[in-house]
Amino acid sequence: MSSRPLIKPFPAILNGNMATTIVSAVSVIDNLSMVSYSYSWAGTAPSGTISVQVSNDYTQNGQGVANNPNATWNTLPLSSTPTVSGNTGNGLIDIDMIGSYAIRTVYTPVSGTGTLQATVVAKVQ
Repeated sequence: MSSRPLIKPFPAILNGNMATTIVSAVSVIDNLSMVSYSYSWAGTAPSGTISVQVSNDYTQNGQGVANNPNATWNTLPLSSTPTVSGNTGNGLIDIDMIGSYAIRTVYTPVSGTGTLQATVVAKVQ
């Protein structure tokens, strides 16, 4: 019996400082067509924007270290993203039919402080 490629729930951001820009761990999604990020935050009135970026020229060595840390990253045009506001909250971004090689999520602060968590999951449609 064969198995289908997937990324089981994995912490892309763990205890991220929402007073600064947070760039998640990179996930290589080669052969995966559906990706989802879930977010949760808590703090003192954190406010900011969440985006998702993809790259087709990012590469890693066998230990998962970036071969080209200056890869080209492009922000995906998403129809909706979670609104980060209030002392606590959560949200989800669900992407289907994606053909990019690598993906990451980015939080850009506007005001406030807090801690951000993000979990990524990916699978074949």
